Amino acid sequence: MYQRKTTNTKATFNWKKWLYILIGLIVIFPIIRFIIRQYQKFNSLQVEIDEKNQEVKNDQNFSQNQNPIVAQNKADKITTNKGVQSAAKQLAHDLGTKYSDKNSWWDWLDPRGWTENDKKVADTLLYQRNNYHLLKRLYNEIYTNNRSLTDDVFELLDPDELKRVQAKLKLT
Repeated sequence: MYQRKTTNTKATFNWKKWLYILIGLIVIFPIIRFIIRQYQKFNSLQVEIDEKNQEVKNDQNFSQNQNPIVAQNKADKITTNKGVQSAAKQLAHDLGTKYSDKNSWWDWLDPRGWTENDKKVADTLLYQRNNYHLLKRLYNEIYTNNRSLTDDVFELLDPDELKRVQAKLKLT
């Protein structure tokens, strides 16, 4: 008769294979972690550099706009309508933001910045409601140091004047 050959089918644990995998993980994991941290550091540094560049650009823009001829030329590029230009300048004055953007900590000492006239602001916004997009650009780029007209209106206007403006004008 035939005799059956039996082999040991019991699996043996391969220590060498698992040792190589463990050493590989111990070596590779810190390298991957280091690469990820360097990437995050580079991204945060890049964001910081971009913010600094934008701040420098804003400061240069603000100093250029102190010259009335340069400011008028920039305003003419946005719109040649002198009424809209005058309204944007008046908004910056009446909100008190025109004089508080000199980029120094003692801006609040300038009494011209204390002249907030909410009724005039609301009247100007309602009168120029069809030109609101131009007012926003002029206010932001020329008459203030990159301030948002919409944010300033929401922040600085009295609640009853704000309701009056919002009833007739969609502030965006």
